[in-house]
Amino acid sequence: MFLVLKSEEQKGYAERYYMKDLLIGLDLGTSALKGVLISASGDIIAQDKVSTCITRPEPGYVEVSAEKHYSNVCALIRILAEKVPEGSQVRALSMAAASGNTLLAGADGEPLTPIINWMDTRVKERIEEYMPGLDAKGVYPVVGWPFSGTFPLAHLAWFRKEQPDAYRKASHICMNSDYILYKLTGKWGMDYSTATTFFLQDQMKREFYEPFLKMLGIDEEQLSPLSQSGTVLGPLTKQAAQDTGLDTDTLTVLGAFDHPCAARGTGSVEPGDLLMSCGTSWVGFFPVMDRDRAISQNLLIDPFLSPDGPWGTMFSFTGIGVAIDRYIDEIIIDDVEEAHDKYFVFSSMAEKAQLGAGGLILSLEGDTNKALEQGHVLKDTYSRENISRAVMEGAAFLMRRKIEDLAEAGIQASNITMVGGPAESPVWPQILADVTGLEFRIGFGQTAGALGSAVLAGVGSGVFKGLEHGYTSLTCDVKTIIPDQEAHREYSKLAEE
Repeated sequence: MFLVLKSEEQKGYAERYYMKDLLIGLDLGTSALKGVLISASGDIIAQDKVSTCITRPEPGYVEVSAEKHYSNVCALIRILAEKVPEGSQVRALSMAAASGNTLLAGADGEPLTPIINWMDTRVKERIEEYMPGLDAKGVYPVVGWPFSGTFPLAHLAWFRKEQPDAYRKASHICMNSDYILYKLTGKWGMDYSTATTFFLQDQMKREFYEPFLKMLGIDEEQLSPLSQSGTVLGPLTKQAAQDTGLDTDTLTVLGAFDHPCAARGTGSVEPGDLLMSCGTSWVGFFPVMDRDRAISQNLLIDPFLSPDGPWGTMFSFTGIGVAIDRYIDEIIIDDVEEAHDKYFVFSSMAEKAQLGAGGLILSLEGDTNKALEQGHVLKDTYSRENISRAVMEGAAFLMRRKIEDLAEAGIQASNITMVGGPAESPVWPQILADVTGLEFRIGFGQTAGALGSAVLAGVGSGVFKGLEHGYTSLTCDVKTIIPDQEAHREYSKLAEE
């Protein structure tokens, strides 16, 4: 729901909510670009989203047009800029990003290649061919993420071998995030958090890792300078102001990887907090003080608030959102009319089913195609209601097992915040609470990453005195979901079977 105010209403609203200085936060996700416009007092004035422009030109290839990506980001900013009340101005913007997407650019920042998306698998099964002699296990302690063959370190090896002319011509080697920053400000920059997903940073030293640069034939001058999240990169250029509908004195502030941004937006910043972000991947984000313990559990590491505060650690069920969507699209939804509001139908179906889904247990891990083959067979035996409930319960059991495993390793969750589309379901958060036996906070929906980047925009521009001032100023309607203990006991029995 968005505010559409007439001139006099805009003036009154601006005075009432102290909105002379406004902030824009963006979340450049895999399936959608989301944005929020907030006031200095933390009120959400507007929010919106636009679709991404992913293409799949060949099997295993996942790409994005750089020019179209920038155009879509500007379109989203313009939507938000149009909601700025009279007498107010956007002081700063920042962005979270689902990073790990690679691009080669020329001297003036012009794209020489499409953006290779983090889901691209063209190198995954051919690592030795493109990166002979790579010590894959040695990547993790340096970078903070295990090597998978699907992120920039692998993408760049592919570019070097398969597109040598573009590789030689590249004045700048970047990701989608610092490309957008350059287009907005005319300056290159990258924060330490986003740089983790670039796979070229020594995370402990917070500098580029020379052995990887040497292996790929990269000069550090081809890379964006590294800085702390919340650092001002610069004001918008005249062209960017025209593209976005903002002023040239609007500051652009370095953001962070999407899940650490969401943690900042929800206040999930202390050890014991768990942010559960449900999107294309389902990701659990824990702040921890001991990086080595997180490494021992094969968690993804983010610099987060270190060295003065906790590291961020993440576990991920990669692609679970894709599997869930395919169940909904191919098995649960029956007709075109239902497809227009498929998530509402999905939740309504699950709500009608009883705990345990009539004995149906679904695994959402592994080969999605095989799972769906099983799902199509099960459709002859189980109702759509039970299949819907089983999908929700399957995701909840995955999360429960991971939380229990980490608790045994000394990484304990005591406060859980759930964000993303599933958090807006009227039934799914309760299922998660009942399965895990833990309380859940909901209310940030799909905007948590954008809110976190808006907080960073406020910190960098001086609108907020610091991170805590930023997230405590936000006026989201947060609700606590209490587990039903009888349901939890029943789910615990099912978990033991």
